[in-house]
Amino acid sequence: MNIRRLYWLTALFGLIGFVSYFSASRPRSALAFLLGSLGSFGNLALFDWLARGLGPGERPRKPWQAGAFATRYLLLFTAGYVIVKALNVNPLAVILGLLSSTAAVIIWSLAELFQSRFGTRRAN
Repeated sequence: MNIRRLYWLTALFGLIGFVSYFSASRPRSALAFLLGSLGSFGNLALFDWLARGLGPGERPRKPWQAGAFATRYLLLFTAGYVIVKALNVNPLAVILGLLSSTAAVIIWSLAELFQSRFGTRRAN
């Protein structure tokens, strides 16, 4: 999976959700979704960085990186709580924003499955 495409797809979901919330709801809810989506994007970037740091290779491993995998969920939950309290909005907008990268991974995986099943096969 090309991680750069996953970043773009996450940003696209964030933008689509922001525009949808802005047109259908209050601007504060749209801002809450956008901030949640930015948190999701940051979580994806942190996951990518930590995974590359713990993966196989000749780099020395740092013990704090393994603990950071669990800590990032605590940070994500805290960010969501702060957004809800600061903007005084319904938590659903923030939760959906925080799931932007999850939606991007699911859509990307389905697209790759579809392509491998029905796409053209190239002979090497």
